[in-house]
Amino acid sequence: MTENNNVPSWIEAHLFEKVLRDTVPNFKGIKNFKAFNALPPGENYATVMLKIQIEVELNDGSSLTETLMMKVPHDSELYRSEMSKWQMFTIEALTYKEIVREFEQMYADVGLEIKLSPQSYQLPIDKEYILLEDLKKQGFRNTKRQDGLDMEHCKKVLKKLAQWHAASAVRIERQGPYPEQYVRGLTNRDGFDLLRTVMLTCAKNAAKSAKTLPGHKLYLEKMEKLGEIFTENFFKKTAVDPNEFNVLNHGDCWSNNIMFQYDDKDQLRECYFVDLQIPRYGSVAQDVTYFLMTSAKLEVKVNRFDELIRYYHSNLKEHLQLLNYSKTIPSLGDIHRVLINNAGTWGAFAMWNVLPAVLAPPSKDANVENLISDSEESDKFKELIYLNDNIRKHYELVFPWLYHRGAFDLE
Repeated sequence: MTENNNVPSWIEAHLFEKVLRDTVPNFKGIKNFKAFNALPPGENYATVMLKIQIEVELNDGSSLTETLMMKVPHDSELYRSEMSKWQMFTIEALTYKEIVREFEQMYADVGLEIKLSPQSYQLPIDKEYILLEDLKKQGFRNTKRQDGLDMEHCKKVLKKLAQWHAASAVRIERQGPYPEQYVRGLTNRDGFDLLRTVMLTCAKNAAKSAKTLPGHKLYLEKMEKLGEIFTENFFKKTAVDPNEFNVLNHGDCWSNNIMFQYDDKDQLRECYFVDLQIPRYGSVAQDVTYFLMTSAKLEVKVNRFDELIRYYHSNLKEHLQLLNYSKTIPSLGDIHRVLINNAGTWGAFAMWNVLPAVLAPPSKDANVENLISDSEESDKFKELIYLNDNIRKHYELVFPWLYHRGAFDLE
């Protein structure tokens, strides 16, 4: 990394010449080049997001500024020794380059133009990175993660998820199983030890937060017992059931990994998925539960949950039919059944491990190391994300709801 925060020293202007020749008409050369942090601290735990700003000279002597978004790994021992086992960059590059484009082509073949994610590019260097078009030039932006998404935004995302899921199910019929790395996703046995450490720490801190809430005696004992054996239970119960309706899940579908497009009157038009680093083949419960638990507004995620699931199912059915899915299309009841069956896996995981980081105020201490280490700094960070008023409001509403759905019951 250079003095410019998290920018690796290998990122140099000449690497981008081919991308610019392919995307900028009348490209002549690069006049100025700059790479810098794209996001403030606390917005990315596993990777570093950079903005690439290039002043381009054209053949007629004029110039323009091009921008690209680039993701690189954290320069940390934890990433090198543990997180690299997930092969996130290799998987994400393949997903952007091949899988997503195949999904989009499937819809184009039946007359429906759908775009699921930004365009990706390749550089002539053997390094871990993801290079994407800058969607902000088209009016895309993230929402403020702490605020949560309203019904309009939730429906926009669930429709896009339904389109993604439908295409992914039909692709298996046409091309056979996904590569092995897409079956593992987050549940990669090579990363079990790190995941167990993270999950145990998060479960304990979620229980500590719950103890400050009224009515916690209803569910706390069961929740703590589940937390003690959560990782083993999680790997066991999220294993792919070939008799269920299975799809390729985005795998990390929360608000910061969704770009929303607005028109000049600030009306919502479109959404694209980004951060495709841990897609996973399995139940739709992963994406649907994870998204709603982490990203919906408090007044939406429980009180309008069933309404949103009906909306998702309606779109899933429509797009499976459009793509001529040959197997039995899951009913609304089937979807609800798998959601309830996974309340204690993806529901608990989202609430304990992900939501605290989503709702937390920005912090320079936001990183995986501070989630799992024992130090004064890490203790302060965990207190910041697990004991603030925002997370406690969500826990007060959602924990009893999960309890009544059987999430904390052990077989």
